[in-house]
Amino acid sequence: MTKAILLTRPLSMNAEDQVRFRAHGYGQFYEVPLCEIKQLPISEAVKTNINAAEWLFFTSQAPVKSVLAVVEKGHRPLIAVIGKKTGEMVRSCGFEVAFISPQETKKEFVSAWTERFPGGTSIFYPKSQLADAYIEERLGIENEVTGTVLYENVLLDERREELAEVLNLGDLSAVYFASPSAWKRFLAVYDKTEKKTLLFFAIGETTKNAINQSGYEAVLLQR
Repeated sequence: MTKAILLTRPLSMNAEDQVRFRAHGYGQFYEVPLCEIKQLPISEAVKTNINAAEWLFFTSQAPVKSVLAVVEKGHRPLIAVIGKKTGEMVRSCGFEVAFISPQETKKEFVSAWTERFPGGTSIFYPKSQLADAYIEERLGIENEVTGTVLYENVLLDERREELAEVLNLGDLSAVYFASPSAWKRFLAVYDKTEKKTLLFFAIGETTKNAINQSGYEAVLLQR
């Protein structure tokens, strides 16, 4: 019998995920994006902050293109990223990556970056409305850190309805998550169903921990 898996990332990312999960024996795919990105306009004041910063920090692929698009000619900021995919996107925009976190968590990102670059500097950090202040709090003592919400991570109402329909079909075997927010949004709908036993896959320790903290187990996948 063909195993079915639900993919919860944006639709544009699912081709790569399908290749991955076919190797795990899955042949049927449902696609319900639980995290969709809404880019916010970049004001002149924010452009000034971006171009005044020595470092740009990217913890997601979402703001990379919009932020790098307003970097002034001649300004070559140092760029730090979480994740190889984010690094690849930075390079595709014509910029170099000075630092890639050895592990894909903010804690490891901040720890490793601080160890390698201990001196005070200026940092611009674009983030979503769901992000915490961990980077600003941990690095703001020795550095000038500007954290700015430049995109929103949202769940459309119709996606909730699509998710409920997929869960009620009864043939689902597994679900794949790439962020804690996707897990929380899934769980809010899942809790209202008969809660058939499913296998949960997670990318990154942070997402895996979010699932575990809710009382469920998750299989950790490498990016």
